[in-house]
Amino acid sequence: MELIKLKDTDKYVTFGRTITDQEGTALFWTGSGVEFNILSKNLYVNIECGYDNIEIMLDIILDGERTQKLVLDKGLKRYQVFSGMYGEKPVNVRIIRDTQNMPEETNSFLIIKSFETDGNLVDPPVYTSNIEFIGDSLTSGEGCGLTKRIEWIPVIFDAVESYTYKTAKLLNARYSVLSQSGWGLYASWDNNLKNVLPDYYEDICGTSSCKKCIELGAHDAWDFSSNEIDTVVINLGTNDMNAIKTENVNKEEFIEGFKTKAVEFLKNVRINNEACNIVWAYGMLGDEMEPYIKEAIEDYKRQTGDSRVEYLKLPECKGEDVGVRFHPTPAAHEKVAKYLAEHLQSYQAFMLR
Repeated sequence: MELIKLKDTDKYVTFGRTITDQEGTALFWTGSGVEFNILSKNLYVNIECGYDNIEIMLDIILDGERTQKLVLDKGLKRYQVFSGMYGEKPVNVRIIRDTQNMPEETNSFLIIKSFETDGNLVDPPVYTSNIEFIGDSLTSGEGCGLTKRIEWIPVIFDAVESYTYKTAKLLNARYSVLSQSGWGLYASWDNNLKNVLPDYYEDICGTSSCKKCIELGAHDAWDFSSNEIDTVVINLGTNDMNAIKTENVNKEEFIEGFKTKAVEFLKNVRINNEACNIVWAYGMLGDEMEPYIKEAIEDYKRQTGDSRVEYLKLPECKGEDVGVRFHPTPAAHEKVAKYLAEHLQSYQAFMLR
């Protein structure tokens, strides 16, 4: 069996804001991962993982079909990816971090150390576009895992059943996800003004409090030129909608703060992604913040003259489309993915790079 380290080859594709160095490939965000094509009969992956209270789950996808959803063991462990293949044609392998980053966990990390195989990597898959998704629990796939449990545990999340994975698949796109359950644009669900995604947008994974992740570079500045994005999809506002209803909130001040934050965020997204289209897609679980999002977009356009920003109202999830913890079901995510993918195709947002 041959040992393969990703740092020694270019025959692979990454998803998300990852870091590959001597230690391996660190996966910080949900949906982050690696993909390659390999001609072999047997393949194993060595993974180092750590956590205290909230376990980390991993998806293994072969030729587009999920074969395993694993709860990772702590420490350095060897996992079978596949065994007994004929070895006559390449196998497409994608390994994905299923669990979102957990900001409260000070010891939560995942590193793909190496692969063991009796075969060889061949040319990697080719994608025609690159999407970045920014959001909250909707974008983290909360409610897409176990659909009959109410506990807030990793198994109720699912990165593969989320609209992010499904949209990217429909568009043959690479994709990145920056999402935190409960967080917002201006405030989190409980009106915490510090738990907001825009404040961490320029970091690799600034929301992490894990010492190991920080050592690996999670708090370093992200090199946007290393992963040029065609379309940035912002799905924020749902938790702000809840925050504005909490006690002792001055609604007018909140709305003004929200709009100001939105304009600032759009400017930051544009500064770091000069060539991309920006789509603010919102409304899966209510649309009360829609007027303020639209106002912010128009304010941004007036201030900058940038016309490549638009608002898209997503299909609202009601009735049978709402499942565990009042979140959309996998079927609802499928509908949203089809709607979003059709829209992105309709105005030809994607160009070959």
